[in-house]
Amino acid sequence: MESFQHEHFPVKDKLHTDILEKKYGPIHAEVLRHDNVREVKKGTERIREARLVDRKNILRTYALTFLTYDKENSEIADIDDKIRQGGLIGQTFREHGYTIKKNVIDVFIMPISAKMSDDFKVEAKEAKARLTEFYAKKAGVTPTIYGTVLEIYSPDFKDPADGINEVDINQVNPLTGALQGVGVPIDEIWERLDRATENNEWDDLKERYEQARQLSRPVVQSLHEKIAQYLGKVTAIDKD
Repeated sequence: MESFQHEHFPVKDKLHTDILEKKYGPIHAEVLRHDNVREVKKGTERIREARLVDRKNILRTYALTFLTYDKENSEIADIDDKIRQGGLIGQTFREHGYTIKKNVIDVFIMPISAKMSDDFKVEAKEAKARLTEFYAKKAGVTPTIYGTVLEIYSPDFKDPADGINEVDINQVNPLTGALQGVGVPIDEIWERLDRATENNEWDDLKERYEQARQLSRPVVQSLHEKIAQYLGKVTAIDKD
């Protein structure tokens, strides 16, 4: 267990499910909700909610995604159709020739419901969680952000008692929109996400990077509030 508890979050190439499958064997997605972006009215929240479970149907990661891609991008919308039918996000994009990267925007410890604890088959009342922007890109094409993803990890996989480590902290970046707002193009953000976790590829843009961090804080806080509200509704339904 030690090697998985302390394995760093993969921000490129390797997928979270790749690591889960090394520990637990085959992983599949049990889709609880996945809005059809083509049918949702403009301005309405578009959500995917899924349980990543092993062959014993034990929950290993709970994933809540706020879908942000442009529905006019027919290729991404077609891929999303396959994900909605039960495909794993990263694996499905990879099968269609996309390179995957993740922009980590927060890492934290959060309380979990008794129902989620039971689904994880643990007695813990907290779990480690991470918020990321999920990037997908093909050669010669501008990167697409498929969505903002919350992952809540099984305490058996990531022990919340270990807290937030230095690598977790170093991986956190401003939101893409905030970086663009201070003049960093999305293609450049994509390239800088290639950085190794021990290096900070933003040293030459310190002033703009700090400005983007300040701009990101209220947006990330709003995301936390939106997540808490959504999970609260889900817990209320479970109790009913």
